[in-house]
Amino acid sequence: RLPDTVLYVTLEPCPMCAAALVHARIARLVYGAVDPKGGGVVSKYGIGVDGLLNHRFSVTGGVLQEKCSLLLRDFFQKRR
Repeated sequence: RLPDTVLYVTLEPCPMCAAALVHARIARLVYGAVDPKGGGVVSKYGIGVDGLLNHRFSVTGGVLQEKCSLLLRDFFQKRR
């Protein structure tokens, strides 16, 4: 368990990763870019704030969103 942990990521976590954050009982998630196709925290689901689950965590999104989006776009363009 990671109750005092703040996780910083460039992209909104998918539902499976968000569920792992609930299981680990992190305190807070900070992410940059929104994932409209598969985000599990805000875009498609609200796993971090779902009252039906045994743990919730605070979410701060859109931090340096443009920079994070550009970083991800450049990374995947180079991989193709």
